[in-house]
Amino acid sequence: MKEVLSDALELSEAERQPYLDKLGLSPEIRAEVESLLAFETESEDVMRLSAVEFSKDFFPGEEDEKLVGQQIGSYRIVREIGYGGMGVVYLAERIDGKFDQKVALKLLKRELNTSALRRRFEHEREILASLEHPNIARLLDAGATDDQVPFIAMEYVDGLPIDAYCEKHGLSLGDRLDLFRKVCSAVNFAHRNLVVHRDLKPSNILINEDGIPKLLDFGIAKVLSEEFPALGASTVTNLGVMTPSYASPEQLRNESVTTATDIYSLGVVLYELLTGARPFAAKEADLQEIVKAVIEAEPRLPSEVVESGSRALKASTQARTEVLAESAHGEEERTKVSRPDTGRSERRITERGKVAISAAELRGDLDNIVLKALRKEPERRYTSAENLAEDIHRHQRGLPVAARPNTYSYRIERFVSRNKAGVLGAAFVALAVIAGLAATIWQGRVAQAERARAEKRFNDVRSLANSYLFDVYPEIENLEGSLKAREKILTNALTYLDSLSNEAGGDLALQSELATAYEKIGDVQGALTNSSLGNIQAGLESYGKAARLREAVYAANPADLEAKEKLANNYYTTARTLWNDSQTAEAEKTFERTLTLRRELVADLPNSAVHRNRLAVLLIDYAAIPVFNSQTERAVVLLEEAFAIIEKLRAAEPANSEFKKSQTRLLRMMGKAKGTLGDYEGAISGLDLAIRISDDLAREFPQDFRVQRSVWLTHTIKCEVFIDKQDGTAAVEACVPTIEFPENALAKEPDNGVVAYDLAISHFNTARAYRLARNFPATIEQAARATAVMQRLSDKNPDDLEYKRNLAVYDTERARAQIEIGRFADAVPVLERVIAMMIPIAEKEGGPTYRYDVAMAHRLVAKAYFNTGQRQRAAEHIDKAIAIARELREANTLRDADKNILTELENEKAQYTQ
Repeated sequence: MKEVLSDALELSEAERQPYLDKLGLSPEIRAEVESLLAFETESEDVMRLSAVEFSKDFFPGEEDEKLVGQQIGSYRIVREIGYGGMGVVYLAERIDGKFDQKVALKLLKRELNTSALRRRFEHEREILASLEHPNIARLLDAGATDDQVPFIAMEYVDGLPIDAYCEKHGLSLGDRLDLFRKVCSAVNFAHRNLVVHRDLKPSNILINEDGIPKLLDFGIAKVLSEEFPALGASTVTNLGVMTPSYASPEQLRNESVTTATDIYSLGVVLYELLTGARPFAAKEADLQEIVKAVIEAEPRLPSEVVESGSRALKASTQARTEVLAESAHGEEERTKVSRPDTGRSERRITERGKVAISAAELRGDLDNIVLKALRKEPERRYTSAENLAEDIHRHQRGLPVAARPNTYSYRIERFVSRNKAGVLGAAFVALAVIAGLAATIWQGRVAQAERARAEKRFNDVRSLANSYLFDVYPEIENLEGSLKAREKILTNALTYLDSLSNEAGGDLALQSELATAYEKIGDVQGALTNSSLGNIQAGLESYGKAARLREAVYAANPADLEAKEKLANNYYTTARTLWNDSQTAEAEKTFERTLTLRRELVADLPNSAVHRNRLAVLLIDYAAIPVFNSQTERAVVLLEEAFAIIEKLRAAEPANSEFKKSQTRLLRMMGKAKGTLGDYEGAISGLDLAIRISDDLAREFPQDFRVQRSVWLTHTIKCEVFIDKQDGTAAVEACVPTIEFPENALAKEPDNGVVAYDLAISHFNTARAYRLARNFPATIEQAARATAVMQRLSDKNPDDLEYKRNLAVYDTERARAQIEIGRFADAVPVLERVIAMMIPIAEKEGGPTYRYDVAMAHRLVAKAYFNTGQRQRAAEHIDKAIAIARELREANTLRDADKNILTELENEKAQYTQ
């Protein structure tokens, strides 16, 4: 049957019946095949999904039962958990001995192991791989069995569905809303990664024993991009792959599915958490009725449902809760619904006696919030899950919500609820002037209409800006050659948001949006980790504006982990940019602030691999400062901590691309550190591994500029290690090829300051390599090319000290080669200019590397002066070189390669003063 079904799936509807007629199948098999094909009504995608979902009723389960106790990859199957969107899900244990781990192992059903279904299964794997969020069950591993049945290993969530969890623990209204907002955060993250879940319901939202929600089952999710063209963008419309009570009207009408579909399903989940019933529970016995109700009928207000307290609702809620609780843990606790003796309203309470929710608590804001999410028209719902969560949060803080008309009476009602004592006193004063109110009513109505129009304009502009930032921009952010387009998009978005900034007031969500815009503008202006215009100072100014907004949002709610995360990321980007700009002291301070927040986030979310990975990346990048300044012991402490984190992450999730990127980053920095210590072989070995991983990532992400640049960066560091090793032949072989990538990238995008900077570095390293190989004309040529590229950057940004320092270093290299071939008179003015440029930089920064550069310039110009017959000038400069070298030795900041530098300088002085 599997072969027949697979072949039939490849045919059009018109071709299937003649094909089956020719096969002469028995009536029983023919009926089973046609029953599966019957679910395929709208598109090939629908058949792929619905056949799997319903195949459990048509195929025997003995084969699946035999898998219990068997090994699949590195896992042993313990028991079946259930059926997911496309196969069977098992609880499994890791048995490769590396560490203990339980996973949810999902296998495609063997009887349906067709190429069509395998593509759909791979689609789910790709979606999960792209979603790294603390409230989304993570992908841990993937592979295939010996007989080529694909599987994916996911994070095993030992918990209860969100509704059962709330009932079991008797959560209050506030606790339920806090929990639901975390779910919204996960959904919003998926949407920003262009993934629509399409089957949100309590059983796909599990709450673990720590009270952390986890979003499950992206088996029928839709990707809103062209990344998976073979899977298309067809709509899942068959009822076999969705739950009608949680499906949106457009799903049931077979219309296009967007993020608004998930907003509707979230509204149903929230309705159920607040009332204990779904909006159209009374219609669920009849499929046609429930579909008609979802499409046409308006749901009752949640407060009315709670207040009515019908016997049918009580019985349904109690029975459902008992079944969920017993199936999950076998406990006897039950949720009951009862009416208080007062008769004024109904409260849902548990046997533990904890009050859950009353009708009075729902009436008003929450009624409106839920009904806005459940609008029949997608465009009338919340524009994002983040906006839904923010409206709930505003209600919790007693602020006006978007789901209710912003009328005078509403504003007054919210003000009174927050300031009852003050309002009571003001009421007496108001009585004295009440007669004058009638004269202003008409004016008030006019003003109200104006405010309504202004608010609409405000929201329209805000929505447009957010569309630029979160819909359009992410599509091109990492594309090579997209710098101009990115700049234009962000400038427009920032213009819109800036026009609203004076009205932001206490609107924390708007302040956060403004911060995001400033950060992205900063990336385009001056980030040296992605394509940018190379204006570092402008970038730092934009990051600073964003930081002030982020700090205000975080200060308003220190318990908001998302606000803390965004602030930490801002500090991190700022610290790296400061360091790249040679502002070492400020960079260290900012790295320390980031480190404090990152450690707190890991403590707040100890099971979050994402936050542990971010801490490791921070430690690696922070280590660059002590590595550069030859503070090896300090660097080792940071790198060892990062190594311990990444080792565990890679062992747990070897296929995770983000962890692979972190490993290459670590290997690069360790290569630098080992080269500084003179362990060249160890450095090269680690860098070769980093190159292999980087090459794999480049093949996996061919359009991602950052990934492609990472390959260049790894090869560049290997080139620099050979230079430190003084191996001219190997250095030339390693350094020359590094010129190609930035040269090609700059030709495509001449204004890209990052690749211009990279090209200058490649020319400079190649110059040094040729000097070691004693090819001095080539050294002079490459140093001149490096200087020309860096000079253009410096001319655009005359206040940038990093560019000036690089110019000095490149000129030093050129002068060194001129001295080697006897062009002493040409070298003298070059080196005098270098010294004049470097001294103020070294005095400002104070780092040993900058002082070392000054010392070497003094040493070289002394040699040039001596060979032009100016012995006195030579002696003056060699004395200055000796004084700096002695300071560096006393501070223990000389590299191992320079351990004999003082002796060499004293010998040169003796020669010059004879």
